[in-house]
Amino acid sequence: MNKKELVLRRHYRSLVKRVVLLFLLLWAVLWFNGCNIIAYGAQAFRTDQNPVDVAAEYTDLEGKRVAVLVAADEYTLFRFPRSPFRTGEAVSRGIVENLPEVSVSLPKEIARYQRSNPYWITTRPSRIIDELGVDRLVIIDLNEYRTNEAGNINVWKGVIDGTVSVYEADGEDPDNRTFERQVRAEFPRDSEFGLVRDRADEESVEAAVLEAFALKAGGLFYDHQEDRP
Repeated sequence: MNKKELVLRRHYRSLVKRVVLLFLLLWAVLWFNGCNIIAYGAQAFRTDQNPVDVAAEYTDLEGKRVAVLVAADEYTLFRFPRSPFRTGEAVSRGIVENLPEVSVSLPKEIARYQRSNPYWITTRPSRIIDELGVDRLVIIDLNEYRTNEAGNINVWKGVIDGTVSVYEADGEDPDNRTFERQVRAEFPRDSEFGLVRDRADEESVEAAVLEAFALKAGGLFYDHQEDRP
C-alpha cells in the first residue's frame, strides 16, 4: 500500500474537523439547555419504581368525626391563596376514600370556619374541637409550598412540606398533640432537576405535587402503596 494512502487528503481532513466541531457544539447546547429535559425524561420513564406497602402510623380515626385544617404563612397565602383549601380537600378526600367509617368535615365548611375565625391558628385546639363538633382534629402547618425551583423562576419544581398533627377530643389533654409527623413531597420526584418552563405549566405542577403530598399526609392514617426506587 502506498504510504500516502494512510493519510487523509486535505479536504477530507477539513470535513472531519467541521463534523467534530459541529458535534461538540450540539453536545454543548444539549448539556447547557437540555439537561433538565433529559433528566426529566429519564425520570418519567424509569422502570425501577416498585409499589411498596406502607402501613398507617396513626390508626385511631376509624369511626370518628374528623376535621382537617391547614395553616400557611402570609407569603404562601399571597402566592397561592387557595393552598390551604386545596391541601385540606386533597387530604380529606384520601381519608374518606380509604376509611369509609370516618366522617370528615366538608372542606367548604372548614374554609367557612377559617374565614370567620382568621386567628384560628392561635385558638386552643380543644376549643376548635368543640366548635367544629369533632373527635379528632388534624392540623397541617405548611412549611413550604412552591412550584418553582428555589431562586429560579424558569424551572418548575413542585415542593410541599408540612407538619401533620393530631389532637384528640377524648385525649388526656386535648390541647396537646398526640401525633406529629413532617411530610414532604416533590415533583419531579427523586430528581435533582426540575422542568424547564416551556415543558409544563404551573397548574399541572401544583396538581402533581399536591397529589403526592396528599398521599403521604393522608397515608399516615391508612395503609396504602407508594412507588419507590
